[in-house]
Amino acid sequence: MSQTHEELEREVIAQYRTMMRGLKATMGQAWMQIDLTLPQLRTLLVLAEGGPLVIGQIAQRLGIGLSTGGHLVDRLVQAGLAERTEDVEDRRRTLARLTPKGEELLTRLLSGLQQLQVWLHEVDQDDLAAFLQGLKAINRLASARNGTIPNLQSNNCSQIVEISKYER
Repeated sequence: MSQTHEELEREVIAQYRTMMRGLKATMGQAWMQIDLTLPQLRTLLVLAEGGPLVIGQIAQRLGIGLSTGGHLVDRLVQAGLAERTEDVEDRRRTLARLTPKGEELLTRLLSGLQQLQVWLHEVDQDDLAAFLQGLKAINRLASARNGTIPNLQSNNCSQIVEISKYER
């Protein structure tokens, strides 16, 4: 007996919620322990994607003013998550980059993506192909209605930053 479209929708939502609970169990503790504002977290992600960046680049990528970008970097520096260094090519510019502590925090926060990769690796080929087909269909709809959604090809932080733009 085949399910109706509405029954399938309800089952997809139920399965999605179950998957999200599993991911929350994996990464929830790391997220609950951070003491960062959302703008500070977004700044952390921008620094993770681009290596050393000048404050103007950070502000531009976040869509904020230069002074706000500087303030956000200052807060990450105070927390030991980022550091400022002099640009050797232009001593008038100051660069910001993540510290090892900032990189470790980011790794813990993104552990859910790693868990999802583990699960996907264990799914058989046919189920994985069906899952991919469904995700592509949803992304096509979202793109048609909301504009372009980034095509995620590899596991890097710039994709997380891009995704966060669509979640605002």
